Amino acid sequence: IHYIDLERHGLHNPNLKQAEKEGAEIDIKYAGYLARQQHQIDQVARQANRQLPGDLNYSTIETLSKESREKLNKVKPLTIGQAARIGGVNPADINALLIYLEIAKNKVAPAISQ
Repeated sequence: IHYIDLERHGLHNPNLKQAEKEGAEIDIKYAGYLARQQHQIDQVARQANRQLPGDLNYSTIETLSKESREKLNKVKPLTIGQAARIGGVNPADINALLIYLEIAKNKVAPAISQ
């Protein structure tokens, strides 16, 4: 979408400068991406205190980047929040770690309930 499209439909502000129009266009184009990023940030924030198993071998989690596996194994964070603050561990790796923990929890839970 371009700002000119908004103007054609009467959805514009005639008092905006060109730079402001371009800014609005960028905001519209990236709104979905930014919403997804915010959702991921909120998810990590909600789970910041989630405990990580002390014996977790990050080398076995293939969905983590090599750099993250090395750093997580070296630091051995106690929580997701601590893991997220390690330099070189990116948000995608934190999401992969959360998914791994959920899958591991679901594998253990049925065995316990039997």
